[in-house]
Amino acid sequence: MKHPHGAALTIPTVPLWVCESGRRWGDAAKRFVGPFQHHPTPDSTDRAESGERMFHVQSLDAAGIRAQLSAHRDLVILWEVATENAPAIALHIAQIGVARPDVLQLAAIDDLSRLQSRRLALRMMELGAAAVLHDPLDLAVYAKLVHRRFARTRRLVKK
Repeated sequence: MKHPHGAALTIPTVPLWVCESGRRWGDAAKRFVGPFQHHPTPDSTDRAESGERMFHVQSLDAAGIRAQLSAHRDLVILWEVATENAPAIALHIAQIGVARPDVLQLAAIDDLSRLQSRRLALRMMELGAAAVLHDPLDLAVYAKLVHRRFARTRRLVKK
């Protein structure tokens, strides 16, 4: 991509890693936060000049996330939490929250009863999840949180 003055532009890219058993959360992340987002954005030249970040959505298992964690400065992790994996995911969220408080972690809980879901959501947030999603369509709302988080980070770094 070329700048109007002829210089090449680079658009900062933030990884958004999705750890899930299927594809529905990853597909929703691509649709609402990543490359296929629904909300209108300026054309790519304006995005690069404004410092707006692009999000690269990728599915990884927990081991892959832990292995690649240190290689990335800006990062979003979306964890799918179910009854059978809740203790392991809680441990990952807590450990990453302590080691890398700058990482934006989201928890996705959608297959539990309302009471179980509320209890688990509180536990995940206590351990370091910034938000809990209960439906993939929730990403339409939380996409704004993700974009603002990294726009704010960019402004803080520039000053």
